Amino acid sequence: MNLNDIKVFINVVEAGSFAGAGKALDMPSTTVSRKVLALEACLGVKLLHRSTRKLSLTEEGSHYFQLCQQHLVALEEANALITQAQSKPKGKIRITSPLDFAIRYVQPWITEFLREYPEISIELDTSDDYVNMVEDRIDVAFRSGTLQDSSLIARRIGPKQNICCASPEFLKRVGGIKRLEDLEKVNCIVLGKSLTNNHWHFIKNKKAFHATVSSKYATNSMHLVIESALNGLGVAYIPIALSKPYLDSGQLIQVLKNYDTPQSNMFVIYQSHRYMAKPIRLFIDHVMEKVTPTAPWML
Repeated sequence: MNLNDIKVFINVVEAGSFAGAGKALDMPSTTVSRKVLALEACLGVKLLHRSTRKLSLTEEGSHYFQLCQQHLVALEEANALITQAQSKPKGKIRITSPLDFAIRYVQPWITEFLREYPEISIELDTSDDYVNMVEDRIDVAFRSGTLQDSSLIARRIGPKQNICCASPEFLKRVGGIKRLEDLEKVNCIVLGKSLTNNHWHFIKNKKAFHATVSSKYATNSMHLVIESALNGLGVAYIPIALSKPYLDSGQLIQVLKNYDTPQSNMFVIYQSHRYMAKPIRLFIDHVMEKVTPTAPWML
């Protein structure tokens, strides 16, 4: 069996077409199709349903793709490990992070890292969506909450916790906010696609409180929530990690300090391979250095 044919098959599935795989591999699409046919003949099973519109995996093809993709990643990492052990660190790291966290923290970390290791390259995907790190070939992810895949390693880099804050101009205009009931009397900026996402959670003396806030503006962009608060549009309920620079500069002021909020954790996540490629290990070490002994967003 030709391992190159297996690699071609994986590229076809990832690209969604023979032409897309051919472009990625710098190979004519006819050659790509011929190699997949040769692989099917060798295995004695059909891996792909072919039509004029699209390709789709057969049941056997789906199982084969998942198994081969994992092993191909492991082989590529093993090759990279041996190569890198004998030279300066080089290679590519694929990273995913929520956009606002990337702007505030991940981007500066990447900038310093690439200055130190100029032969390493990075692809950064700024998305809040769930990603399958194996299928999407993601090396490092920054995420909060509970880890769903037990085969991954998650290292805590700091807490994730929201606070209520507003601009000095807004607070001067409304006369301050001291009680949860005050959130029903002033404009609040809610995160979400609908104004019905107007329930904020608080804790006091270990007791949970749920405040229904008044709002005239909702957006599903945390970046726009923060911008709106800075521009005096209303009170925002935003992560400390994103609000701290504005709190330090006085552009935002925390309100309802006598209430706490639910807390979770922020993690750096990576695949639990026995042999980790050197660039990935160096980047994770770089991140852990930045958040040790405490995260830079701690108040």
